[in-house]
Parts: sequence; C-alpha cells; structure tokens
Amino acid sequence: MFIEELNYTFVEIPAGPFTMGTYPDGIRKTDPEEPQRSVTLDAFAIGIYHVTNAQYMQFVNASGYRQPAYMIDERFNEPDYPVVGVSWYDTIKFLEWIAKLTGLTYRLPSEAEWEKAARGTDGREYPWGNEWDATKANTSESKLKRLTPVGCYPEGISPFGCYDMGGNAYDWCSDWFHAETYKHSPADNPMGAVEGRRKVIRGGSWLPRGKYAARCANRAAYEPIRTVHNVGFRLAIDLE
Repeated sequence: MFIEELNYTFVEIPAGPFTMGTYPDGIRKTDPEEPQRSVTLDAFAIGIYHVTNAQYMQFVNASGYRQPAYMIDERFNEPDYPVVGVSWYDTIKFLEWIAKLTGLTYRLPSEAEWEKAARGTDGREYPWGNEWDATKANTSESKLKRLTPVGCYPEGISPFGCYDMGGNAYDWCSDWFHAETYKHSPADNPMGAVEGRRKVIRGGSWLPRGKYAARCANRAAYEPIRTVHNVGFRLAIDLE
C-alpha cells in the first residue's frame, strides 16, 4: 500500500495471533507489561517508517496548522527525520487532513497492532531478535544525541519490515494508558482503556534507557497535549 500524495508506504500485517507482553523474569520487566498472553488481531496495514518532517510539513503548508515544536533545532528538523514535537492531538489533525486529501480513513495503530508489527509472532525481545545490539537502532548507546533519517538501520527492521521500532523516536498509539490493561482487556483486537490521562507511546528513542526502552513489549505514555522531542508517529489503516 502507498499514499502517493505523501510518498508514504505501508506493510500489510496478516490477521492472527501473536505473543504480547513480558514474562515476570523478562528483561527489565515492568508490571504494566503483564501478563504475557496471546492476542489475536484482524489484518491491518502500518507505515514502514515514521511520518517525516517533509511529509508533516505538507500538512502544515496546506492547512496553516502550527509547525511542530523544535523545528528550529538542527537535531530534529531535517526533512527525512521523523517528525517529533507533535502532540497526540496534532496527529489527529494530520489524520483528518490526509483523509480529506485521499478519501481514505487512516489512523494511529493500537498498541497491540504496534507490538505485533514490531515483534512478529515469535515473541522476540527486540524487533531484530532476542539479543541487544546497539548497532541496530538509534538509541542513547549510539551517542548521537539526535534523530537520524528514517530507514538508517536496515539490520534493525522488524519481522514484517518496519524500521525504527526500537529507537530513533517513539510512536504515539491510539490507546489510553492504564497499568492493568493486560489484566482486563479482551484477547481479540484489544483497544486499551476507554479513558485515561495519558496516551500510549511505543518504540524507544535516541534518549537514555535504549536497551530497555527498545524492547518490543516496553510500554510508556505521555499526556496527549505534550509535544516531546523524542515522540513521533506512523500511520495505520484497516484492511477489508
């Protein structure tokens, strides 16, 4: 799949089960990642890359919407960097714009969809496998202290072919965060808590805690009004 107007490519994720969450003795286990369980999702498609500054600026220039935060900072403002400094609500405005432009309904991935796209169906620890490797993602261990262009780490891609799911920038997800979501949500197409104070982010970033934040099962969250220099987003769409 492809959005010609944005030069944005998707990969299709087939329907079926995958292993979500972490065992109690997993690497840097946290209670919000338990219990580990089998979750089944309908088929969907997700962006191979983050939405970039260049793609987001098409929206800004066409609509007059405000620019992302940090656009004057050279660590974050190159055209092929993931767009960061956008709130969860900003991403919704972008989605509304691209829907009008294309006639199709795009959305943010749920955190279950994000995790399946990142780890595949074998329960791996990182998008590339079970062993930590600082050369396969832009994390604090890279010591760059900035973003890198999307797609710079081809050896760190996920089993489904998605890039930067273990570093560079987190992704906003559609779900409200709740610490006990996994204990109560359904095993089929879970959508997270029905309300909350923070929205889920997934994927690790260039900031510290790289080894732990880059794990496929790692969960984090920010208030949806926050504009943070290590959180971006990628698109998802339902498949018939």
